[in-house]
Parts: sequence; structure tokens; C-alpha cells
Amino acid sequence: MRILITGAGGLLGGRLCEILSPRHEVKGVIREQPAPLAVSALRADLADRAEVEAVLRAFSPDVVIHSAALADAEVCERHPDRAQRDNVVATRTLARASVRSGARFIAISTDLVFGGEAALSTEDSLTNPRLEYGRSKVRAEHAALEECPETVILRVGLVCGKGHGPRRTGSESLADRLRRGESVTLYEDEWRTPIDPESVGGAIEALLERPSQKGILHIAGPERLTRVELGEKVAAVLGLDVSLIKHARQASHVGAPRPRDVSLDTGRAKSELSWTARPLEVAIREGRTG
Repeated sequence: MRILITGAGGLLGGRLCEILSPRHEVKGVIREQPAPLAVSALRADLADRAEVEAVLRAFSPDVVIHSAALADAEVCERHPDRAQRDNVVATRTLARASVRSGARFIAISTDLVFGGEAALSTEDSLTNPRLEYGRSKVRAEHAALEECPETVILRVGLVCGKGHGPRRTGSESLADRLRRGESVTLYEDEWRTPIDPESVGGAIEALLERPSQKGILHIAGPERLTRVELGEKVAAVLGLDVSLIKHARQASHVGAPRPRDVSLDTGRAKSELSWTARPLEVAIREGRTG
């Protein structure tokens, strides 16, 4: 199958290129950071209709996986116009171009579309994001479904395990700091359901076998953990000094607002895709060390 992956220079998109390329003909789309060496890539401004349509004509993909995003919460908070362009306009442009070219459209979204008021949100739970990043991703979801009702939206939990590019995954960044002997302050009242790129790739493979699947699916890990618990698990799995982890309450946070609990219920994905995430311990061990 011919698959076009946007954000191929990014933390998740780059890994999806590596994970899917052994079984499919994969081409990446990048803006600044390079794609993995084994994957050829095209450079494009995803908010530019002409550039997007040129990329799709050049490759003629069967499937477009839209992983690119402005995901820095602080940047989105300070520059909502950039969040709108990079996350909403780009998604609408890609979805519309995918429909015109006959490609299936799969959009990567985030657990941060939720406001954090309840544990284990389902696909039918009310979105009420506290962050501008989350608000832009809700608008992006709506844009994708408006342009292409057959869109599949994957809301992905906090990414851990092995990433790609200069950004580090949640577990990699913790491991790096602990290896350097740095004290790490983590919130004991903030919950996520961490997921690794390989598990996301497994869900996408299951989707490719189900061409009629559409709508929103939650793709997240099997464990609902606080930030402290995630840090302690990273330390335990990698044999690092857990005493470097300091506890704090989320009320002490300064900066963009943080939702308290954006853990995701994955029952629909398990049922409809016959999919399960890999154990978090496996993902942590596979994280980059350099």
C-alpha cells in the first residue's frame, strides 16, 4: 500500500515512517527536520493548497496519515494564530486534497482535547480543552470530518518509548535527566495513559485491513499513571535513581494550563480493531539513550 505520512521529521511521524515502511511503500512529508534515512521525503507547507495537491499528485497515495502538528503547548498558547494555521488549516487542506485524490485520510489527534475533569474519557465524552493546543486540535478534528466524513481520527495518549528527531518522548526525557543525575519534579495529581509509537503503528496496520472503519478512536496505553508513577516506572525499568524524583501538586505549575486527567478509554479500539497496546515497560526499554 502507498502511504504518505506528514510530520515525517517529527517524534511520532518519523517513527511511524520507520514502523510502516517494511510492509508498505512509504513517503514522508517534512517541513524542517529530516525524515528517517530509510524513507524518502518531500518538503511542503501543509497549509498551502497548491503545495499539498502537488505532493499528492507526485506520489498518488492510497492512504494519507496526518501526523504533523504544532504540538508545543507554550508556543500554541502564545501564538494561537500559528496553532490555527499549522493544526487546523493544514488539516482541512490535507483532508480536502485527500478526498479529491481518492486517498483515505487518517488524522492523528491528542488526549489534550479533554479538559481533565474525568478519568478514562471515551470517544463520546465531551471535549473541553484547557490548552490552546487542545482547542486547535478539536477544531482540526472538526475540519477533517467536515471535509472528509470517512476520516479516521486517532486520539493518541502521551507518547513514550522510542521517538524520532530532536524531541524526546515522555519516557526518554525523564530517562535522560535521571541518567545525568538531575532532580526531576513531577506532578502526583496529573494522569495520562502513555502509548508507544509501535502500538500506534499496530493500530494503523489494523485500520488498513478495515477500509470501512471511520470516526474517532482512542489509542492509548493500558496503564493510567500519574506523572510521578511514570517517572518511577522509568527509573525502575532502567535501573535509575528513583530518589531523584520529587513530588509536586499541579497547583504549583506556572505556564500554559495543564489538564488534570486526560487518560483515555481504549475499549472501542480494542473491540473494533482487535488491537491492544504493548506493555509500557517494553517501550521504556526501547527508548533512545543518546
